Amino acid sequence: MLLHEFFIKESVGFPNRKAGDGFINPKDPNDKAEFVELLLYPDGALAFEDPAQRDEFMSNFDSQVTGKVYYINKPNSSMLGLYIVHMLTDAGDEYYVRYVKNIANPAGVLTAIPANLKSAGHGGYSYGSATAQKERYSIKPSNVFKTDAPLSPEQIPAAIAKVPDGIPQDLQKQMVDYLTALAAGNKEFVIEGGEKYRGAHENYTGEFAAPIAIIRGQVDNMDVQNRAEETLLGGQKFADCKIVFPMGVSTLLVDSFVEAPNGRRVGVSSKAKTGSGAAASLEGLYKTIQDQKDNPAFQDTLKKYPQVIDFINTVVENSAIDGYLMMLRQQELINQQEDQLLRDMIGNTKQGRGLANTFEMLTPKLQKVVASYGADTDNPRYNIVYHVTAGLARQLGEKLGEMPITEAVKDILNYSTMVQIYAGTSKAGDDIKINSFKMVWPPEYDGVVKVDTAKNFTGTEIRGKISFKMPAAKK
Repeated sequence: MLLHEFFIKESVGFPNRKAGDGFINPKDPNDKAEFVELLLYPDGALAFEDPAQRDEFMSNFDSQVTGKVYYINKPNSSMLGLYIVHMLTDAGDEYYVRYVKNIANPAGVLTAIPANLKSAGHGGYSYGSATAQKERYSIKPSNVFKTDAPLSPEQIPAAIAKVPDGIPQDLQKQMVDYLTALAAGNKEFVIEGGEKYRGAHENYTGEFAAPIAIIRGQVDNMDVQNRAEETLLGGQKFADCKIVFPMGVSTLLVDSFVEAPNGRRVGVSSKAKTGSGAAASLEGLYKTIQDQKDNPAFQDTLKKYPQVIDFINTVVENSAIDGYLMMLRQQELINQQEDQLLRDMIGNTKQGRGLANTFEMLTPKLQKVVASYGADTDNPRYNIVYHVTAGLARQLGEKLGEMPITEAVKDILNYSTMVQIYAGTSKAGDDIKINSFKMVWPPEYDGVVKVDTAKNFTGTEIRGKISFKMPAAKK
């Protein structure tokens, strides 16, 4: 079957893996595993009738397969489904069993093989694609910090040092030593052997380092920082600020905040110098609109881009499904009858009645959407309603692309209390330095801002809200 604009997302996990996909032990890159298949039981039903039937099946499975069976969790009486990942390693076939309530929606149940399962200290297996290599270590702020309490620069490396697993020890030590030196005002610290993990340092060490560099005055262009300080902090100094990492993942344009004693916050968007903008939701722009809507200087922007402002408000203020369907109605891609039909069919899938959705239920216009958009109908999670919503999402993207969204976003960001930090690394043999931090304020973006209606709308589910992709900022 045709796979049209097929996006593999780590949040979906094993249902979107293909036979032969590679996985790597984060603690030992030489320890590799190959994905074979995902097995969902029982066949022909969403759940076993009772725990006894489940346990009998699992006992037979364990005794009949060739290879080692590992159990990820212990079942209770309500867990009547089996989610089994079949992997192939140097040791042979391996089966990783997770007990679930039912198998109605396997997306996101498991994205990697957990650590310490095969043996104490084993790192598990994480997906080994080029993108996933950057994601496989537990070194994002959301992995390190469990609250958004303000932190001093010195507390950042101290917290990373306490992360118990998920990071190779040599990488962890490199991060801690460098960030400790930066907190002391030394950005020229040499990360010995850092070339081995250069990608992780550019993506994640830089994310921790950016607010530290601001507070410790290690930004390359201090004239820009001084202007931002004067405008944004209400008489306070960056040197007196604390650091806050937001707990909401991918909800704002920023990676961290620097917070002044008077409570004012400046968002920090940290990027590697070679990086491009990442897909993000629209909450960052929405917050700026809400903060500035009574500002007399902002009124021209509100009047100039009413369609874009309404689009942002609609997406942010509503659920993923409601906001999406409202935008379809606004752009006249569906009518009220089709809106209700799609809601009813989505409700069927959520309540385990997905088989009740049929092609014949669709209006002629929606049937044409199915015919015009290729989806992976062989995927066991495929449903006709998500085929429709995925196809409509592409049409919606074309409609929204006709709005002056690039110009509107740039105008809105001129009122944003956000600075961009571009971190740069230099290399000498196997060693590196993260010794360049360029601040951009007000935020600048070149290229075209693209509305992303494809990422979260596939033939198997609606994963999240409409988002957008920001281009690389001007250097």
